[in-house]
Amino acid sequence: MRVEPRFRDQIKCLVLKDRRAKALDEALSPADRVAFNDFLVSVVAVLLAPRLGDRCDVDDLAAFSDEVAAGHRSERRPVNEFVVEEVLRQVYGVPRLFRTIPVPPTAVSGAGAAIVRHLNNTDAGVAADIDRVLDAAADLHRRRTRQ
Repeated sequence: MRVEPRFRDQIKCLVLKDRRAKALDEALSPADRVAFNDFLVSVVAVLLAPRLGDRCDVDDLAAFSDEVAAGHRSERRPVNEFVVEEVLRQVYGVPRLFRTIPVPPTAVSGAGAAIVRHLNNTDAGVAADIDRVLDAAADLHRRRTRQ
């Protein structure tokens, strides 16, 4: 599936701390948000590979979720660590936490953005290499969503 250029732009703005990121996020329709979240999972997967590797167990994912949430709490940007973990579980193909009640798409976007922000804040190379990251994520997204 093709990645919308505005989705790439939104994530690039998030990483580069461009104020347009919020406006782009708020402009997403409900259907666009679902498609954006699917691409966001691909971006998270590309960014996490150097940090967590190709395989993680549930304990590693929970620990990283706690790390992301703690960092955001200290910045006064609280995020639900369980939703963060849900996004991570999707990346690593681990069974979902929320099986009976789906996570609202806006919560998934917020958790995915929190992961991207955390990785960007802890690795200066993310912003410097954002175009390559987005290209790799678009390639991964096409492979993941091949019908």
